[in-house]
Amino acid sequence: MSKKSPSSDDFLKQAYAMKDDQSKLEFYKKWADEYDDQMQDNLGYRSPQILSRVLVSYLDNKFVPLLDVGCGTGLTAHCLTVLGCTLIDGIDYSQQMIAVARSKEIYNKLLMADLNKPIDIPDNQYGALICTGTFTHGHVGPQPITELIRITKPNGFLACTVHRDLWKSAGFEQTFGTLESSGRLKKLYLKKNVFFKDGEREGWFCVYQKIV
Repeated sequence: MSKKSPSSDDFLKQAYAMKDDQSKLEFYKKWADEYDDQMQDNLGYRSPQILSRVLVSYLDNKFVPLLDVGCGTGLTAHCLTVLGCTLIDGIDYSQQMIAVARSKEIYNKLLMADLNKPIDIPDNQYGALICTGTFTHGHVGPQPITELIRITKPNGFLACTVHRDLWKSAGFEQTFGTLESSGRLKKLYLKKNVFFKDGEREGWFCVYQKIV
């Protein structure tokens, strides 16, 4: 990994130390304008590129409506557009991050919402959902997954990254396993990979298909 500036060390420490809603909002308010530089240039963030390529490999039609969950400043949506996807909406908890995402003009629409609460989106709206960097330290647990499945079209896809430290301990493995055994989801892809360039394989990259 390339040499990090002092602010990058501070950035990661704060990101992994978030414990409550207020600390999350303060973190993203402070770092929104520098987020892309910190994640891409200083830290070599690779999850959006990796997961976008995996998801698109399962799409028969790149023009299905997509939802970028925890979209932040739009790093993942940018990767999707490079791969030919154009019908992308975004949802995030931070007003400041959404403002940066909106300035890039790559989303059809953006919604500010708390993923730990019901999402104001009708059932069966999106052909695919993608979520990078949200299921990690200091963010949200597996509770939103059933709500995300609700707004996914039948036979649509849910692609996400989950930090390796949380896969079992926070209940992601159990949640996805229960949804599989009940016939609601089908596992298509589950592999560990790196989050940052030249780093360790920090998390699971997942693609599930909604059955019912």
